[in-house]
Amino acid sequence: MNITTTLERNITDAHAKEIRALQECAFPQTEEFRTQRHWHTPVADEDCWIGARIDGKLVGSVCIMFRTISTPIGDLRIGGIGNVCSHPDARGQGAAKACMRAAGAVIEASCDFGLLGCGDVVLAFYQSLRWSRIDNEVIWTDADGNPQVHDPNVMILPGTRPLAEWPDGTIDLNGPNW
Repeated sequence: MNITTTLERNITDAHAKEIRALQECAFPQTEEFRTQRHWHTPVADEDCWIGARIDGKLVGSVCIMFRTISTPIGDLRIGGIGNVCSHPDARGQGAAKACMRAAGAVIEASCDFGLLGCGDVVLAFYQSLRWSRIDNEVIWTDADGNPQVHDPNVMILPGTRPLAEWPDGTIDLNGPNW
């Protein structure tokens, strides 16, 4: 399996089409992935895509969206994890896990923490990769500018700061979730 990391600004049209096709296959009910590679937040030039290829075919992908969030102890730079997926034909081959390990290395080198939201069904997957569930209230802004509270499963990964430095209290993503 070949793992690559590509900054958003270096994504070619062909690569973008390939990522979107993988996401559409992995998330067939998600309308956004039929026309774009992001869910709520458009990707920025510094964001990056991590891909897993087997025999040249893209079979896994993760996006890291970098953002400064507001917390009770001040601003923190986080790597927000989104669009974690693997092709249905390649599930169980470790593509998503390999992408998440590579994403963890990026976060550990360049962010205070990683942050993601997930469903109950994948909590154990992320915990096996050293992500920890937090109980903070996490606020984000919807497309109409209205504040929303994130789903209950929010997880963090230590980056340049240790887990013990994660603050208590309300976390503001300062914009939409990803």
